Amino acid sequence: MRLIKGFTPNWFTAGMGTGIVALDAYLLPAGPQWMKTAGTSLWFLNMALVGTLIVLMGLRGIVDPRGVKRVFTDPLHSMFFGAIPMAMTTVVNGFFDMGPHLFGAESYHIGAVLWVVNAAIAVASGFVVPFLMFISHDHALSGMTAVWLMPIVPAEVVAASSGLMLPHIANLALQQDLFVGTIVLWAFSVPMAFLLLGTLFVRLALHHLPPRELAISTWITLGTIGTGIMGLMLVAKDASLVYPSLAPSIAGTATFASIVFWGLGIWWLVHSFLITGYYLWTKTLRFNLGWWGLTFPLGVFVGGTDLLYHALGTGLFRGAALGFFVLLALFWLLVASLTVHHLTTLRRARKAPADNVSAFDDDEAVV
Repeated sequence: MRLIKGFTPNWFTAGMGTGIVALDAYLLPAGPQWMKTAGTSLWFLNMALVGTLIVLMGLRGIVDPRGVKRVFTDPLHSMFFGAIPMAMTTVVNGFFDMGPHLFGAESYHIGAVLWVVNAAIAVASGFVVPFLMFISHDHALSGMTAVWLMPIVPAEVVAASSGLMLPHIANLALQQDLFVGTIVLWAFSVPMAFLLLGTLFVRLALHHLPPRELAISTWITLGTIGTGIMGLMLVAKDASLVYPSLAPSIAGTATFASIVFWGLGIWWLVHSFLITGYYLWTKTLRFNLGWWGLTFPLGVFVGGTDLLYHALGTGLFRGAALGFFVLLALFWLLVASLTVHHLTTLRRARKAPADNVSAFDDDEAVV
């Protein structure tokens, strides 16, 4: 019961990170067969992880509805409701990428049903949490971090996911509706996210770096850029199926915009390294769940780079995709091992006498 009542949605970031590593391993350009097998195995593990997290979140809603309401009204923890649909997306995408080899054509049907449910959650996150920010949260520019992107980004993540589903729909009218709907979902997120990126730059310039416990948060900026690229590149790929006459214009515009986005992503990637390095050099960083921000954002940037390589065949993008994936794998191994250590330490601390419980700070654990 204590586990259920203490469960918060930021745990879904572990599903986000694990799932994106699985997908990137499977889709790695010219990756060996063992990498595809490892990606598939990790996808199954992530399905179990995300399923468990959904059950825990549902149980908390049943046994502790007031606690869930408090999470919604919390200025920080409420941001992580966006992590739920993003973690689910990594499961959904696997049904389109890996599932057909395992489950046959039925995998597309399962993926489509899950996508519809996930899209509804993503849209709710994008509207409900920002509205709560407007009416009940206590925010200030000096306290802003890239975590503000979390409820906004899911719509573009789901939009990119729909690009995998569209080729498997037989009805042209439905394909066209989904194609337009994908662009609308993308627009729910990306322009708003770019407004936040500009505001974040101003906040960092005026008020300097975020507090130590949110040191990793700047990496989240890569997430909105990476999924923005993925959504555009899948639109470019699918345009020939639904609007053949417009396909060359759509594909050219989307590809050019994706290259521009990629350049902006490199800027934020370099500064994320610099900010993290500054904290490591000047301060002691204690692990918290926010460290999962090292994985999913970089992972979708890897995915976007991969799609640019397949579209353009440029060695620059292939080399970048491989290099970023190696970095992503190292980050995942680090954060996953620290999370397991974190959980075992917390369990021992809670079994210890009361004066030893401070061995692990609960407030920092849930960031």
